[in-house]
Amino acid sequence: MKLKPASILLMLVLTLIIGCKNINKINDEVYVKNKKTSRPVDNDSLALTSLIRAAYTWHYEKHLTEFPYKFDKESDSIFTGIDWNKYDQNMAMFKSSKFFTTDFIKHHKSIALILDKSIKNAGIKWRNINDGITVWDSEADDWCNCQDYPDKFWKTLVINHLNIENNLAHFSLSMKIGGDYAPMFYKIAAKKEHNNWKIDSLEGYNYYGTRADYNRMMQN
Repeated sequence: MKLKPASILLMLVLTLIIGCKNINKINDEVYVKNKKTSRPVDNDSLALTSLIRAAYTWHYEKHLTEFPYKFDKESDSIFTGIDWNKYDQNMAMFKSSKFFTTDFIKHHKSIALILDKSIKNAGIKWRNINDGITVWDSEADDWCNCQDYPDKFWKTLVINHLNIENNLAHFSLSMKIGGDYAPMFYKIAAKKEHNNWKIDSLEGYNYYGTRADYNRMMQN
């Protein structure tokens, strides 16, 4: 059947309308727009959203203990430092995931070294795992600065307040609660390595202290 010019024009208009709706749907999915400013969807924002969702899904499905304690015997409750064998195994998984920059891996190791030295210099009363949260543990989840969150929130994470300069991106996260997105006020930096975005820093790791910080905690 041969279409009349008017029918062809109508189909083109409908196609454009549907296409615009799909673009808006993607835009709503990727961004929680700031009321004062907005940023159009582009390849970088889509790539960063995909990176964050994949990395967070990987993290929460792996359940890795990032700074595992070492015990002389499995039945012991007193830990003596960082278990470097387990740590190295876990970090090998971090590297193979390709979600993280080289600087992120280096910073993670620097935290582990500080924790290990601090634990080794601490009295035995501070190193009993049965006494609850230790001075070297975070009281909140390092990946969200939270203690509770919706089931599988990582699958619908969105980024906002995105700023990109010189292949370095800074943004925060929002999680979906019910039908709405709620800001987490959790800051992340990502960097391009070999033309691919990778996580360069997570805000939660900023709250690990120095050896002096932990010494002060144990003196109080």
